[in-house]
Order: sequence, then C-alpha cells, then structure tokens
Amino acid sequence: MRVPPALNPFARTVTLPGAHEPLFLYEAGHSGLPGMLLVHGLGDEADTWRHVISPLSEHYHVVAPDLPGFGRSPLPPRARLAPRYLSGVLASLIEHLDLKKITLVGSSLGAPLVQVVAMENSRLISRLILVDGGLLARGRIKASLLFGLLPGVGERRYRRLAGNLDAAYASLRPYYADLEALPKEEREFLRERVGERVASESQMRAYFSFFRGFFGSLALQGLSLTRRARLLDIPTLYVWGAQDHIVPVETAHRTRLTHPGSELAVIPNAGHLPHQETPKEFLRVVA
Repeated sequence: MRVPPALNPFARTVTLPGAHEPLFLYEAGHSGLPGMLLVHGLGDEADTWRHVISPLSEHYHVVAPDLPGFGRSPLPPRARLAPRYLSGVLASLIEHLDLKKITLVGSSLGAPLVQVVAMENSRLISRLILVDGGLLARGRIKASLLFGLLPGVGERRYRRLAGNLDAAYASLRPYYADLEALPKEEREFLRERVGERVASESQMRAYFSFFRGFFGSLALQGLSLTRRARLLDIPTLYVWGAQDHIVPVETAHRTRLTHPGSELAVIPNAGHLPHQETPKEFLRVVA
C-alpha cells in the first residue's frame, strides 16, 4: 500500500514494547508541541487524515497510526481487535512517543475507541474530538452492516468485492455526501485504495475482528462504557458531516443533549468523513 507522496516525510514504523509486529504511522510536528493522536475507523487507515496532518502539525505533535491489521500495520497472530486490546496499543504508543497534553481524535469507530483510551488515561488527555461517532452516539444500524456480525456471512460479501473493483468503489458512496463531486485525483486515490483493501485477506480479518470485537464489547459492557463516557471530565467536541448517510446528523444532536458539557460542530456538504471531504472546514472547527 503506497504512501501518498505528500506524506512520505512523515512515514515511519515503530515496534512497541512487548509487541512482535511493527506499527506503521505518520508523525509530524515538533515533539515539544501538545500531542494529537488521530485514530481512523473501521476499514480505513491513517491516510484518511492525509489532508489535515501537515496543517495540524503547525500546532501539534501529530501522530496518525494504521491500527494493527489495517493499512501497512501487520495483523498480530491470534490478536482479537476488541476495544480493550486496541486501546492498549494506543496507550502504549502514547507512552512510547512521550506525547503530552494530548488531543485524541477518532473517526467513526475510532471515536469510541479513543474514548476507551481516555477512560484509562484521563490525566494525560486534554480534549476529545469525536468525528461522526462515539459511545453515546446510538443511531439505527443498517441491516447490511449487521450481517457482518455473522461469521462467514460478512466474509463472503467482502470477498465478492475483491473480484469487482467497480462494486468495491461503489461501496464507498454512503460514506461521502457526494463521492462523484470529489476531485478526480481524490476519486482515483480512493478507487486504488479500496481495491487494495478488499484484495487483502489480512485486512479482511482485521475488519471483522474489530467490528465483532466492538459490538461484542457493547453487548457485554455497553451500559458501563456509556456511563463512564458520559462522566469523563474531558472537554469533548463532536464533529459531524451534515449529510452523513452512515450515522445521520440527527444522532449527533441527540448525543449532544445526553453528553453534559460537550460541544457539536456540524459541517455542511460533508458525509461520514468530513476530514477527507471538506478538510478546510474540518481544520477550522478543530482549531
């Protein structure tokens, strides 16, 4: 999986203490600046932040990893990508890179994941930015996504995309307000990237391990997790695309009302990934 040329200067790998597999990440900005950890969502990788890493690095020590099994980070043998495991990886990364005064930013399923990190490391975290997701953001889940919880069923659907690049590219449409309105270079990048993802057996395993691990944790600990998220004494900003077809913006407004002290910024003309689709407006609201 190629690194976008603009991000080449920031690309590196680290091997965390006790780990056998390296973790790929982008690291930008001076180490003396406040830390910012950017965490991608399900079926994505650090390149989701490609338009905002460099601008953010003017004010933050920015780190954006490929989570284990995604992008260029290998899937550790026998790893179950439940929130507790992944949050442990991120906490270890924070300690390894000695990040200070950290802003945690999570996109989609990366949003509840950074909340779990914050629960275990609250004294290190300055604020949370939750992009189109979060433990308190409970909307209706599409039936097509729920099929992925069934062992074997989701994998068969995933593998069908590996032989049909047009269908794989079309699967991205719900994640954007208007996929076809993106610049040609951006559409070509996304087409290439989704083709690489669906052709990768290890990324498929990581996808379903993360997906099932997350919903398994919600089934077992949902009330405890949401209560702890609501009680976190950390400034929290929700950032939402006004045309999110995955988790509609109405969910964001309900979430804001149930999360005392939080703030909400809704970005026009953006879907589930506003940092990709409208990066200038995303940077404005984050700043």
